[in-house]
Amino acid sequence: MIFEKAFDKAAMDYDQSRPVYPEALYRDIFRYQPVSADSHVLEIGLGTGKASPPVLATGCHFTGIEPGENLIALAKQNLRKYANFSCRNLTLQEFVCPEQSFDLIYAATAFHWIPEEYGYTRVFHMLKSGGVFARFAYHAGPDRTRKALTEQIQVCYQKYMPREGDYKEFSETDAEHLSGLAAEYGFTNTQYSLYHVTKDFTADEYMALLRTYPDHMSLEEDSRGKLFDGIHSAITQNGGTITVYYTMDLELAEKP
Repeated sequence: MIFEKAFDKAAMDYDQSRPVYPEALYRDIFRYQPVSADSHVLEIGLGTGKASPPVLATGCHFTGIEPGENLIALAKQNLRKYANFSCRNLTLQEFVCPEQSFDLIYAATAFHWIPEEYGYTRVFHMLKSGGVFARFAYHAGPDRTRKALTEQIQVCYQKYMPREGDYKEFSETDAEHLSGLAAEYGFTNTQYSLYHVTKDFTADEYMALLRTYPDHMSLEEDSRGKLFDGIHSAITQNGGTITVYYTMDLELAEKP
């Protein structure tokens, strides 16, 4: 399944169930690279616009690119109050612009879908000298307060979606590695930060979240149905709520 289509088919679920990014993350971006009405900003992987409002609120010249037609339609609706919002229904590979066009380019839980060498090289060329690339993402972790629920869900995954190795929480080492990647492509002054947030879901809301995961939706239909039913039942049996523990990472890098 092509990932763009998987996300696009679940556009409404994506908009309603995916978390928003903390204010502290944007404060760190704007501290590193001030953004004003004179700034030109590009968001790669606009989605439904969940990561856009704090940037648009600066009054900058904003462009978002997004390959999903349903996703971008929701973004237009969600961000319609911002006069400085513009978007293109394109992938990064399809997007055409002069070199050195942007003061800030950022990607929110999107850049990992782009081949590393192409992505960093393309971003480097699109940035002005002194421009900044901000890469950030969230990583979902299991419920830490409901041990029985977490164990039951793990059994479901072992039966219907087995994976190699144990779950590993996204760590400072991972963020440090991603920060170092930018330096390999000519960026300087690299920095990283981690943030931790939680979000509660009912059983039905959690099913909507799972429908936004391409690896889950690419399962064979019978296995996917049994996995989802098992997880829904586990949540219902353990109080009806599941708390997802998110680790969010931010990597910042400057073009000399």
